[in-house]
Amino acid sequence: MRLRLMPELRLSYLLLAGLLHSMASDAGITAQQLQRLDGDLTPVGAERAGNANGTIPPWTGGLAQQSLDPAVGYLDPYADDPILFTIDAANADQYSEQLAPGHKELFRKYPDSYRMHVYPTRRSANWPQDILAEVSKQAPLAATDGYALLNVGRSAVPFPITDDPLQMMWNHSLRWRGGSVRRIYNWFPVDARGRYFNVRILDILVFDQQGYMKESRPNRLANFLAVYLAPANIEGQITLLWEPIDETEQSRQTWKYETVSRRVVRVPSLAYDDLDPRTQGLRTSDQYDGWNGAPDLYDWKLLGKREMLIPYNSYRLSSKKLKYADILRPGHIDPDVLRYELHRVWVIEATLRPGKKHRYQRRTFYLDEDTWQVSMEEDYDSDGRLWRFGNHPAMQFYDVLVPWYSATIHHDFKSGAYLASDLDNESALPRKWGFMGDINDFLPVNLRRLGTR
Repeated sequence: MRLRLMPELRLSYLLLAGLLHSMASDAGITAQQLQRLDGDLTPVGAERAGNANGTIPPWTGGLAQQSLDPAVGYLDPYADDPILFTIDAANADQYSEQLAPGHKELFRKYPDSYRMHVYPTRRSANWPQDILAEVSKQAPLAATDGYALLNVGRSAVPFPITDDPLQMMWNHSLRWRGGSVRRIYNWFPVDARGRYFNVRILDILVFDQQGYMKESRPNRLANFLAVYLAPANIEGQITLLWEPIDETEQSRQTWKYETVSRRVVRVPSLAYDDLDPRTQGLRTSDQYDGWNGAPDLYDWKLLGKREMLIPYNSYRLSSKKLKYADILRPGHIDPDVLRYELHRVWVIEATLRPGKKHRYQRRTFYLDEDTWQVSMEEDYDSDGRLWRFGNHPAMQFYDVLVPWYSATIHHDFKSGAYLASDLDNESALPRKWGFMGDINDFLPVNLRRLGTR
């Protein structure tokens, strides 16, 4: 009996050894690399050191946690910083190396009104210690296999040390957003003449993958619920979305509650380049929150790391003292409410794969090295012309240690329109963070009960 089993055992051993070798070669960082997160790199993989000429300072821990008065909102911790210089159409060429093509196009289209105020660089990104512990714990295990995402555990940055552009985009998709958040925010489609309307949303986002659901679901990254509060013609509409971790194993599932029929219907698709008519078609589904969803329509290429001027520490834009009418202007938002800083960014190019279809033939993403968050994006049409530009002001939500957007802005250069989203200046409901989600709130059968009309 023993002799007959030996070939089978030997075969099983060889198969297991091959599997372990394959897993090791596809898996994350080594123990020696992991030590760099306590050395020359930050806990999420950025360079701790500043640049050679001192215009980018070292990261020294980020902005410390502070209390927040919800009635007042986020106060600007850098309000006393001076403007170092201002870039406009007349001197933009002088700063060409630090400007994105999208910013150069804004100077070309709006030479009399567009400008960029540049401030001292503040590396404010900071996270809770338990979130950073998960990054270190999972980094040696996380892996990608083609477009599949594997073994990420509860990490918010599964690939802190990588030169793979697709893994970098996954860092953006899984990044820390407080575990869960409930908020009311607004978006405004603004036409070329400056006319706009207001879409107001009650938004609930809960990350199952990071342990914020009472009842976890396999392969579930996040549960998302959006209740539309304005304008009147869409009031009461609800969108429900289940976002998977590995989208090669399971696709996104979406439902909506329609107020006219009072029915819950499955949405066949709300991904890739699908357009939400409530945005006037100014943002594709995969541009929500900078970037989201399956990456399999594109080939991804890392173009390198650059020092660039990006919208950062945008506390002035989030001020409760501002009205939306103070912010929105023809062509672009009021440039005086934006703050630009010099930061290192990863530059990633996505080119549409042969035989695949998307409105954007080619895209360039700029990921802030400190947060892995998409700071800017350029989108090119089938003729290779720059069509759209995403310019996304960021800030540190210091009460909960969350680096996120204070707004997302999508410019359409063909029409002169833009979409300003994620604004909550006039919202009286404070954001609620870090609560445990209940699966009953994210079941299609319960959407009608949640509907207000």
